Amino acid sequence: MRLKILVAFLTLSITLVSCNKDDDGGNDEVFDAAEQAVLDDETLVSYLETHFYVPADAGEDFGKIDTIVNGETPLMSQVNTENIVLNDISYKLYYLKIEEGVGDNPTRYDSIHVKYRGFTLDSLRFDENTSYSSATSWFNLGGSIIQGWKFGFPHFKEGVNSTIPGEPISYENTGKGILFIPSGLAYGNFGAALIAPNKPLLFFIELGQVITADNDNDLVPNKYEDIDGDGELFDDDSDGDGTADYLDNDDDGDGILTRNEDIDGDGDPRNDDTNNNGIPNYLDPLDTNS
Repeated sequence: MRLKILVAFLTLSITLVSCNKDDDGGNDEVFDAAEQAVLDDETLVSYLETHFYVPADAGEDFGKIDTIVNGETPLMSQVNTENIVLNDISYKLYYLKIEEGVGDNPTRYDSIHVKYRGFTLDSLRFDENTSYSSATSWFNLGGSIIQGWKFGFPHFKEGVNSTIPGEPISYENTGKGILFIPSGLAYGNFGAALIAPNKPLLFFIELGQVITADNDNDLVPNKYEDIDGDGELFDDDSDGDGTADYLDNDDDGDGILTRNEDIDGDGDPRNDDTNNNGIPNYLDPLDTNS
């Protein structure tokens, strides 16, 4: 495997932590993630107010960002914002939609086929993948991916596979844009590879395809196993057996596999309710299916 591919893989697989070591005195210091989030937002807002987007020329994968010098339209007036709370810390993710795409939006637990190019705000390119045929073009958003990607990509839709047999993989009408990510949703106060600690980042992205995940292969996609609707899957455990529903092939603990509670055989256990009590069989240990 080439070094570049290995570095790219490792870069996007780092687990974030929230405290740091004092390199000068050797004493432990509590890292103030909330304060850093405020500083990051100030940095991102300043950047967005002073820079503009230059569309890609024909044949280019991505456009570019340049400094405003002649009254160009600032990114700040074009981006959307999502407020995200993780571990009681509030973050702001900014994203520019260049093209929305035409297919499905991924959830934070699906797999995606993407092209991307990552920069620090001072224009250091630290990672990229510009080929859908590359070994680093597939990512599981439910895995060890930075939170900025988990929350950013669901705002875009996939394209349409236009691959010609024998030719490299390609898509049309893909979702394209730019993610502007605070460090707390990226590599935090540890940094990674070429990225210094506490650095906001930006990624040019193109979303080719979404693969809907079903981790436990029970015919209920992960996105439908968020029973309480809070956007997280780890806290949904219908039978209280300590295994989250999206990893549990018997969600109601009645001894019948969820996929075998698809009584009408349509490939979707969610619409089978034998005793008509409003609870699908796969979540109802008292159902009367045979």
